[in-house]
Amino acid sequence: MPQITVIYGEEQKSIEAQPDSLLGDIIAETGLPLEQPCAGRGTCGKCKVLVEEGVREPDEIELENLSPGELALNNRLACRARVDDDARVVLSPIVVYSNKIFKSSSRYKREKDVPLGLAIDLGSTTVAAFLTLLDNGEVAAGGAGLNQQTVYGADVISRLAAAIDDQTNADRLHRLALASINQAVDSLNLSQRVRDRIERVTIVGNVAMHHLLAQLPLDNLALMPFQPHSADSIEDATHLMGGIFPEGVKVSLPPLIGGFVGSDALACLAYFKFDDPPGPIAAIDLGTNGEVMVTDGERILTASTAAGPAFEGVNISCGTRAIDGAIVEVSIGDDELILSTIADEEPIGLTGSGLLSAVHQLHQAGVIDDTGRIQENPKRFSNLVSDDEFNHRSIRLTPEGNLRLTQTDVRELQKAKGAIRAAIDVLMQQLNLTPNDLQKVILTGSFGGQVDIDAILNIGMIPPVSKEIVETAANGAGFGAAMFLTDDGFSKGEKLADHAQQIDLDTDGNFNMLFMEGMYLVPNGIR
Repeated sequence: MPQITVIYGEEQKSIEAQPDSLLGDIIAETGLPLEQPCAGRGTCGKCKVLVEEGVREPDEIELENLSPGELALNNRLACRARVDDDARVVLSPIVVYSNKIFKSSSRYKREKDVPLGLAIDLGSTTVAAFLTLLDNGEVAAGGAGLNQQTVYGADVISRLAAAIDDQTNADRLHRLALASINQAVDSLNLSQRVRDRIERVTIVGNVAMHHLLAQLPLDNLALMPFQPHSADSIEDATHLMGGIFPEGVKVSLPPLIGGFVGSDALACLAYFKFDDPPGPIAAIDLGTNGEVMVTDGERILTASTAAGPAFEGVNISCGTRAIDGAIVEVSIGDDELILSTIADEEPIGLTGSGLLSAVHQLHQAGVIDDTGRIQENPKRFSNLVSDDEFNHRSIRLTPEGNLRLTQTDVRELQKAKGAIRAAIDVLMQQLNLTPNDLQKVILTGSFGGQVDIDAILNIGMIPPVSKEIVETAANGAGFGAAMFLTDDGFSKGEKLADHAQQIDLDTDGNFNMLFMEGMYLVPNGIR
């Protein structure tokens, strides 16, 4: 059988494969990171690898998605390229821009007798790790890595389907979760002496991430009414960790709330003090899976909505993760669009925040109307708008025209924001709250922690509230997980999980109407 060598930086792995095997399947077996946002369906063109030898000629899908220059260099799509002989494949390093922004502490370096813990937020897209001092819960350092399960798709539904279809996939997804956790911890660059002081670890995540990590049955999650096999906490999950933490380190998984509302939302509830609020407040974790949390001061309602991966730059024609050159903000000049990128590098694509900013600014300029439609002849920037041979309209973002905002991109953002807005409205209706009742609205998550609040309000992603009560916090789930590192904190989390109520949006009669209304790009969400 052909011998396939996969190279990732200084790491190199070899594996035997059957002739005609897909490179994506082979790379998944090695455990090395590969992004396949469309779950290998050949529709996104993002799983590019560099092939040195041993792979068959590109098919029509690859020819559509790869430029002449890429083909000349023998870049290939891992989900389409098939093995012909012994092959060597080089993976591009996957860099995740870490926005774990907080006042870090060096006390753990000075006070060397203080025991340490690790709080892990196992997100669908990004896995974050936080070093915590156990004497007072102080978070000292943070880092992040890509969730390597993206090889099975950007969304959790694709991953669950793969795991249910084949136990081998389920086992591999479990190992990829462990590899991702390990990579996130490695990003902290801790010395061995510091690692030796780590005594406890807590890991939070949505229900799908939790079940794949805990190797629990998945059937209930994939069928109505989409309930977890078990929502109970796992106080000692060390046996599930595959040896990635040293012997003697206690690993715990906090409880789930229910449905698709997991322990990451529970951690947010703890960190934002939903158990002792000043009054009615709301928190929204904006990511691939949007968790919404609202309290009237007594009852706590939660919901999860499939916002889609648009907030992460996925399923966007020129979307990209937050890496150097990624567009994070778009502003309007006299006769041009001004693009702000990470590290001030040449623009390579839109992040979720860049997409939000672009749609907001172009809507303000009249290029995109309230329904989200790109205008054919807007009064401003008409020179940037054009239709291709299939009458697909788009807006040129760069002078060269290599980056464009398409009508489909705008619709992806509308669907994501409509789902979030509808979920908030449903929970507020059930609690008999109006926007004026809310005393605080918190936006959190890798995307929510860095969004433009004006843009969020002006396109109606959240109810029309005063800007002064809206705040952002990038690390709600991670900081909440840090609170669960002590026995008292973990017990508090279990009590909070019992108190919080998960609302099934699918059974709410108003959700679909609110979703459609929420897609309009206007402050109140209703045209």
